[in-house]
Parts: sequence; structure tokens; C-alpha cells
Amino acid sequence: MSELICKKIINTLVTELEPVFVILFGSAAKGIANQNSDLDIAFFSNKSFTPYDLFILSQQLADYAERDVDLIDLSRSSTVFQAQIITTGKTIYCADEAAKRAFEMKTLKMYAKLNEERQVILDKIFESGIIYEK
Repeated sequence: MSELICKKIINTLVTELEPVFVILFGSAAKGIANQNSDLDIAFFSNKSFTPYDLFILSQQLADYAERDVDLIDLSRSSTVFQAQIITTGKTIYCADEAAKRAFEMKTLKMYAKLNEERQVILDKIFESGIIYEK
């Protein structure tokens, strides 16, 4: 993604969503995107948005980028997805570094707790070799 397109996307997101931070993730963040790759963009905002609002905005961003855009609201995402995004993504905008760090810390704590809680289940699956009871 060119710097000009990135700036246009960030400016649009800041205007429309007032995000605390924005993260580019997926193939574009890893530097392995090709012509057919979409853009995966996650954001955290103190405001609330409908899925329709985000769909319309993602279409606007897709017009700028000339490729599909997946726009992810981190406040509505699962803990596992949040953890994946914050650990593998690249921050492209941040209005409040302390708030971003607090979100990351909370997410990673929740992810660690989830892993502790589901370890019992995973151990039983490993021991029995089956996932579902008959």
C-alpha cells in the first residue's frame, strides 16, 4: 500500500470513527500482500458503530485502495482475534498510546486466562482422542 493511500485511509478513519488506534494486520502488515490481497484494518474507538456503518466505510476505503478492505471493530471482536491482531499487526495510527497499551494489556491478560481455562478441555481431548461425546 502506498504512503498516499495509507494517509488517505487513516484520515478517513480518523474523521469517521475517531479511533484511539488503528492496526494494519494480515498479509499487508507482514509485507507479503499481492495484487489479489485484501487490506485487513482493525480499530478501537470509544464510539459505537453499526455493522452497516462499517460496511459502507469499508467500501469507501476499498475505493481508495483499489482492493477489498476488511474493517474490524476490536471492541466487538473475540479475545482470540484481538490477541492475534495486536501481536501480529502494525499500528498505523495512535491518538493515545497509554489507552492503546491498556487495551493490549487487558486483551493479553484475558487471552492468557482463556488459555488457562480451556487447557483442561484440551487435555481431555488429547487424552481421549475425541472432541465430541458419542
